[in-house]
Amino acid sequence: MANSVEIPQDIIDNVIVALGNDTPSLKQCALVSSSFLLPSRKQLFYSIRFGFNNEACHKLHQFFVQNPVIISFVRRIKFHPGWDYTPLFDKLLLAILQLPFCHLEEFSLDSMGIGVVNWTDLSGELKDALSTLIHSPTLKILHLRYVDNAPVTLFLGIVQLLKLHLSSVSLNYSDGEQPSSLIPKGVATTASHTVIDRCVWFFNGSTPGYPTEGIFLPFMSYLRILEIDINPHSATMSDFAVLSFVMRSLCASLTSPATLEHLKLNIKFEGYDNNFQHYPFYDDLRDDDVWGLLDSIVTHPTGSRLQRVNIDIIYCFCYDADGSNPDNDDILEAVLDSLPLLHEKGILFLKANPEW
Repeated sequence: MANSVEIPQDIIDNVIVALGNDTPSLKQCALVSSSFLLPSRKQLFYSIRFGFNNEACHKLHQFFVQNPVIISFVRRIKFHPGWDYTPLFDKLLLAILQLPFCHLEEFSLDSMGIGVVNWTDLSGELKDALSTLIHSPTLKILHLRYVDNAPVTLFLGIVQLLKLHLSSVSLNYSDGEQPSSLIPKGVATTASHTVIDRCVWFFNGSTPGYPTEGIFLPFMSYLRILEIDINPHSATMSDFAVLSFVMRSLCASLTSPATLEHLKLNIKFEGYDNNFQHYPFYDDLRDDDVWGLLDSIVTHPTGSRLQRVNIDIIYCFCYDADGSNPDNDDILEAVLDSLPLLHEKGILFLKANPEW
């Protein structure tokens, strides 16, 4: 009978890590021996996902209660709340979210397009639990997707977040109410305590209801990188008013000392009307106030560190009434004429491409 050879733990750990997200293989490894069990569970519970299934949430909570050490393995949470809450389901979700995820690095609140999570409809306890996770000192990445009425105050007190990803999110600018656990005692709710390195903000489809004036947004105060992606499925400049709002809010929110280094705008114009008139569109594009607001960021705030501004325009137009094609140069010229400071400084990178 051959003698058994003990495999060094570091080799086992490396094998488990190499499996990545291969859940079936990780589950098999967990059954091999006690040496494989712990590293397999670390990998299996690195990322958890819950929210839609009542029974699955119940089992997950029970497992965590019976194996509390597993909670410390969780680095990523993807919370997908359904649109049809029941009191029992709400309690289950709350029970999971209130667990001590002390090493959490990434959190996602996303209805995945099945309805929309309306913040105002959540219970006070659920708001508090979500706010506590969002303000976790170990959190590095935050995703909010298909969320309505998220209070601007939710972002106060977030420190050293590497990336904030907003997609199809509407913000509540007037609700001053904060969840009780939003800011730890003794921490001031000023811009100086809200530090987010990068924000990626997606606007897809019509965006009505945005204020005409800029508003202080705490997550913009000390940004290093801001990326805006907008596609209202239109080529009417009034449908791009949200872009002016974002630029006004950026001007109102940037705080000294200056930190913004890179600004990127991804803009998509779509004109599907066969009688679409190109030249009036070029005039509207040239005259829009968003470019003047953007150009002013070169000197705001004092000591601006802005190094690069990318504007990527994609357009999809039908032939106009005269049967002519849109012209890249006309689109580029309309924007360039309105950005003299950025152009002169040599940090403007502008391109326009058709999408057929």
